[in-house]
Amino acid sequence: MTVTTIALPVPFAVRAVNCYLLEGDPLTLIDPGADWPETVVELDASLAARGLRVEDVEQVILTHQHYDHVGLAHTVRERSGATVVAHELLRPFLADLPGQMELEDSYQADVMRLHGVSEPAIAGLYAVSREHRIYGGSVTVDRTIRAGDVVEAGGRRLLVGERPGHSPTDTIFVVEDERLAIVGDHLIGHISSNPVIHRPLDRPADTRERMRSLVLYIDSLRRTAELDVDLLLPGHGNPVESHRALVDERLDFHHRRKERLFGGLADGPLTAHELAIDLWGSVAEREPFLTLSEALGHLDLLEDEGRVVVLEGDDGLLRYEALGDRGGG
Repeated sequence: MTVTTIALPVPFAVRAVNCYLLEGDPLTLIDPGADWPETVVELDASLAARGLRVEDVEQVILTHQHYDHVGLAHTVRERSGATVVAHELLRPFLADLPGQMELEDSYQADVMRLHGVSEPAIAGLYAVSREHRIYGGSVTVDRTIRAGDVVEAGGRRLLVGERPGHSPTDTIFVVEDERLAIVGDHLIGHISSNPVIHRPLDRPADTRERMRSLVLYIDSLRRTAELDVDLLLPGHGNPVESHRALVDERLDFHHRRKERLFGGLADGPLTAHELAIDLWGSVAEREPFLTLSEALGHLDLLEDEGRVVVLEGDDGLLRYEALGDRGGG
């Protein structure tokens, strides 16, 4: 029994996603990549090099909801009849992926409006998101899972863990006998996972009661640091061998970023988007949603520490005001 990494090309900035082949009973793929012709070609070739075909796949496991990981699942299922396994929140989400992405885009647009992003910028992001929908198709999730469940895959037992933050549905799979975990985009060695604002999938979508993605992500990181494993297999890049040291590095990064954002409020209240522009300049103009997610995540941490307060102006926008440094360091 082996776990084989298949680096599949995807049409996004990350360039490639790690698909994991677990040979054994049942023959399993974890995260088959995007619905893109080049992804299909590479998946077919990589399996053929091992004397296998897509049609031999018996099970597909998904780590989270993003196109570069789930987009091709419907094709693999159609060609092989494989059972699709995913977090319980993903069954309705993936059953109508285009419709769910429309809801996601609408929610994210409302969040951006609330925090000061302009309508032209929102429209530009919406257009790009619509273009990206070709890279993912709806798929039936045959088996839903949640934390504590066990999935048999490739002759081994995978213990399911939930790690929300990068997305609401981030799921990891721990192989205790081999002291390794397959973690999707939860923790990546060469880049910090974005704790992106997503529409909640387990409750009504309220922009003023949104998911606190970075707060969730930091809690998830701390729980991952407690794993008694030697190796993490991420969704992108090389395996992670010293996961506790990497978690410490990421926690330190977020602490320093939080303090930098707090310093940006020294001259008075700002919207999260204004704060992002103040700190990141043209990057925040080009990537208003990602930088807004970043700013809001650290502002959530500051709010929890009692160091900022949220104000709603007559224009309906939310602004953040510093209350003073109360031990954040």
